[in-house]
Amino acid sequence: MGSKQSVDTGSEDRLTLAESRVDDIFEYRGNSFWEFGWDPDSIFDKSDCSLWELGRQKPVEMEFPPPTDININMMPFVFGDKNSIPSEYHGYLPLINSCWGLRSGQICYLTIQESLVKKDTSQRRAGLHIETPGSFENLHPKHRLGGGDNMRVDWGIGVMEYSCYGGIYMSSTVSDSCRVFNCRIREDKLTEPGIVRSHGDVSHLEPELKLICEHRKKYAPFVDNHVINMRPKALYWITDRTPHESLPLAEDTYRQYFRVVSPSISVWFADHSTANPLGIVPPSDVIILKGNKFE
Repeated sequence: MGSKQSVDTGSEDRLTLAESRVDDIFEYRGNSFWEFGWDPDSIFDKSDCSLWELGRQKPVEMEFPPPTDININMMPFVFGDKNSIPSEYHGYLPLINSCWGLRSGQICYLTIQESLVKKDTSQRRAGLHIETPGSFENLHPKHRLGGGDNMRVDWGIGVMEYSCYGGIYMSSTVSDSCRVFNCRIREDKLTEPGIVRSHGDVSHLEPELKLICEHRKKYAPFVDNHVINMRPKALYWITDRTPHESLPLAEDTYRQYFRVVSPSISVWFADHSTANPLGIVPPSDVIILKGNKFE
């Protein structure tokens, strides 16, 4: 895990630059992530700050099966059809079925990682990033299209309009192991050079993200989800433009991580993904890329 460079957010010049970029780069007047454990019959309220809050009920603790060192990534399966999922992963069916914004018959993508995480390391990707790499220009040169490199790369998309549509669902068994900001990169900035870097890296935008949190705390003190560390065994929904990062753990810890990505993906990296032994493959409109995506 690479070390982060410290940022002097107290610098007047840096803050001025950050403030000028916040509204230009980010959307933050709506939900970019969602924690499940809400009453689905509750009614949305829109605050004066245009922040959407749902009447929250007692949080739900999701059921994780006993770990067996599973390690699969982006395995295609048919949502709603348990026979499209190998039996050794059926312990995760309750979690999969809790992704209620997805529709039966859709090809989705399952990630499960069960492993011991060493002290001061993270299990998943460290550093603030979004799931979409932005444009094809932010992929390795061998994976660019040529002539269409400025096209958006979809990696689940995600829209919140009274419910969750598309997007990414995730959960883990360990507290304070993933940090999520409740904002998203503006759609029109995804393919602008320098905004989203290689493979979705947005760590250089952390000062702007901190300003968003300060703004929300000032004008919406009743909202507590400007930025969160994910609670253990809670199910979250994010968009593919939501900044998040896996965090280093304070001690050696066994962690189970679960994720389902909705059907809206542009590419599937064969060398970094798990083939489904039952023969389920990405649909024909998904570009299958081979080779190491980092080299």
